[in-house]
Amino acid sequence: MQRLPLNYLKPGMITAEEVKDEKGRVLCPTGTKISPELLERFSRMGVQFVTVKGRPVNFPWEKSLEEELSELEKRFSQAKHPFLVELKESLKEFLSAQFSEAQENVG
Repeated sequence: MQRLPLNYLKPGMITAEEVKDEKGRVLCPTGTKISPELLERFSRMGVQFVTVKGRPVNFPWEKSLEEELSELEKRFSQAKHPFLVELKESLKEFLSAQFSEAQENVG
Protein backbone atom coordinates (compact mmCIF):
# COMPACT_ATOMS: atom_id res chain seq x y z
CA MET A 1 0.00 0.00 0.00
CA GLN A 2 1.06 3.54 -0.61
CA ARG A 3 -0.59 6.74 0.57
CA LEU A 4 -0.33 9.27 -2.23
CA PRO A 5 -1.17 12.95 -2.62
CA LEU A 6 -3.97 13.49 -5.12
CA ASN A 7 -1.63 14.88 -7.78
CA TYR A 8 0.32 11.57 -7.85
CA LEU A 9 -2.74 9.45 -8.60
CA LYS A 10 -3.21 8.02 -12.08
CA PRO A 11 -6.21 6.37 -13.72
CA GLY A 12 -6.07 2.61 -13.29
CA MET A 13 -4.65 2.61 -9.76
CA ILE A 14 -6.72 0.61 -7.24
CA THR A 15 -7.75 1.98 -3.85
CA ALA A 16 -6.44 -0.01 -0.87
CA GLU A 17 -8.76 1.72 1.61
CA GLU A 18 -12.07 3.55 1.49
CA VAL A 19 -11.70 7.11 0.23
CA LYS A 20 -13.45 9.57 2.52
CA ASP A 21 -14.06 13.29 2.37
CA GLU A 22 -13.15 15.67 5.19
CA LYS A 23 -16.46 14.90 6.94
CA GLY A 24 -15.78 11.16 6.91
CA ARG A 25 -18.28 10.31 4.17
CA VAL A 26 -17.20 7.39 1.99
CA LEU A 27 -16.64 8.52 -1.59
CA CYS A 28 -15.61 5.10 -2.89
CA PRO A 29 -14.91 1.67 -1.36
CA THR A 30 -11.71 -0.33 -1.12
CA GLY A 31 -10.79 -1.96 -4.43
CA THR A 32 -12.13 0.82 -6.66
CA LYS A 33 -10.28 1.43 -9.92
CA ILE A 34 -9.42 5.11 -10.16
CA SER A 35 -10.77 6.88 -13.22
CA PRO A 36 -10.30 10.45 -14.49
CA GLU A 37 -13.84 11.19 -13.28
CA LEU A 38 -13.01 9.95 -9.77
CA LEU A 39 -9.88 12.10 -9.69
CA GLU A 40 -11.98 15.15 -10.54
CA ARG A 41 -14.55 14.20 -7.89
CA PHE A 42 -11.85 13.74 -5.25
CA SER A 43 -10.48 17.17 -6.08
CA ARG A 44 -13.91 18.81 -5.84
CA MET A 45 -14.62 17.05 -2.52
CA GLY A 46 -11.35 18.19 -0.92
CA VAL A 47 -9.62 14.79 -0.79
CA GLN A 48 -5.89 15.32 -0.36
CA PHE A 49 -4.55 11.74 -0.04
CA VAL A 50 -5.63 8.30 -1.27
CA THR A 51 -4.13 4.94 -0.26
CA VAL A 52 -3.64 2.69 -3.27
CA LYS A 53 -2.56 -0.94 -3.69
CA GLY A 54 1.09 -1.68 -4.32
CA ARG A 55 3.79 0.95 -4.48
CA PRO A 56 3.22 2.54 -7.87
CA VAL A 57 5.29 5.67 -7.19
CA ASN A 58 9.00 5.70 -6.37
CA PHE A 59 9.79 8.88 -4.51
CA PRO A 60 13.38 10.14 -4.85
CA TRP A 61 13.85 10.15 -1.06
CA GLU A 62 12.93 6.47 -0.71
CA LYS A 63 15.90 4.11 -0.77
CA SER A 64 16.14 0.39 -1.42
CA LEU A 65 17.12 -2.00 1.37
CA GLU A 66 20.55 -2.42 -0.20
CA GLU A 67 21.09 1.36 -0.24
CA GLU A 68 19.97 1.69 3.39
CA LEU A 69 22.23 -1.16 4.54
CA SER A 70 25.18 0.24 2.59
CA GLU A 71 24.69 3.65 4.20
CA LEU A 72 24.44 2.02 7.62
CA GLU A 73 27.74 0.18 7.03
CA LYS A 74 29.44 3.44 6.04
CA ARG A 75 28.14 5.28 9.10
CA PHE A 76 29.33 2.54 11.46
CA SER A 77 32.54 1.63 9.60
CA GLN A 78 34.77 3.05 12.36
CA ALA A 79 32.69 1.65 15.22
CA LYS A 80 34.70 -0.64 17.48
CA HIS A 81 32.85 -0.36 20.77
CA PRO A 82 30.65 -3.42 21.44
CA PHE A 83 27.62 -1.22 22.10
CA LEU A 84 27.93 0.48 18.69
CA VAL A 85 28.48 -2.85 16.93
CA GLU A 86 25.35 -4.21 18.62
CA LEU A 87 23.43 -1.05 17.70
CA LYS A 88 24.43 -1.47 14.05
CA GLU A 89 23.25 -5.09 14.06
CA SER A 90 19.95 -4.08 15.67
CA LEU A 91 19.43 -1.40 13.04
CA LYS A 92 20.16 -3.90 10.26
CA GLU A 93 17.56 -6.27 11.68
CA PHE A 94 15.05 -3.44 12.05
CA LEU A 95 15.55 -2.22 8.47
CA SER A 96 15.29 -5.75 7.08
CA ALA A 97 12.07 -6.36 9.02
CA GLN A 98 10.57 -3.06 7.84
CA PHE A 99 11.36 -3.81 4.20
CA SER A 100 10.00 -7.36 4.53
CA GLU A 101 6.77 -6.05 6.03
CA ALA A 102 6.45 -3.47 3.26
CA GLN A 103 6.93 -6.17 0.61
CA GLU A 104 4.24 -8.34 2.22
CA ASN A 105 1.81 -5.42 2.09
CA VAL A 106 2.50 -4.69 -1.59
CA GLY A 107 0.69 -7.74 -2.95
